[in-house]
Amino acid sequence: MEGTKINIILVALALAFDAAGVTMAIGCGTKTNLKEKLEIIFSFGFFQFAFALFGGIIGNYIDANFFRISNYFSGTIIIFLGFILLREGYKNGEECIYRKLNFWTLIVLGISVSIDALGAGFSLLFKLNYLLILKDSFIIGLIAALMTFAAFKIINYIKCIALVEKYADYLGGIILILIGINILFI
Repeated sequence: MEGTKINIILVALALAFDAAGVTMAIGCGTKTNLKEKLEIIFSFGFFQFAFALFGGIIGNYIDANFFRISNYFSGTIIIFLGFILLREGYKNGEECIYRKLNFWTLIVLGISVSIDALGAGFSLLFKLNYLLILKDSFIIGLIAALMTFAAFKIINYIKCIALVEKYADYLGGIILILIGINILFI
């Protein structure tokens, strides 16, 4: 059980690196006030939570009613998500993003940095009861919100943002790949 909690925290950190990279790109390209920063932090944290929760519930339902989800399937999904993050780091060419931050932009950005949480929730949380799925999804969302907050704090001190974004995606991808390999061989 303890190893599972470590996996959840590591996956949450890996997923949050993408949100932190986008936050840094927004922070250096868009003049944001405190209200906008809080909205972005909430959006990124909420969508990470919601997608992980939704993925976990879907995975649990499929595992209980249609077919057993194996560690091979689960590990493969996590490895696939890791390669997606590596690809994002490789093709990332933007330094700063200027965004007009309105309600729909916050929704689209929140979804775009959180869609991989759906696969992570599906492949990691499916064996848990609904209360534990909710709790672990909350952890994923909370870590995303905290990483987004931290990204806003450190953006003032980092000038080479493209390098930071790229390596954040690389680090997140490598973490997911290692966790996926671990799941495959448990």
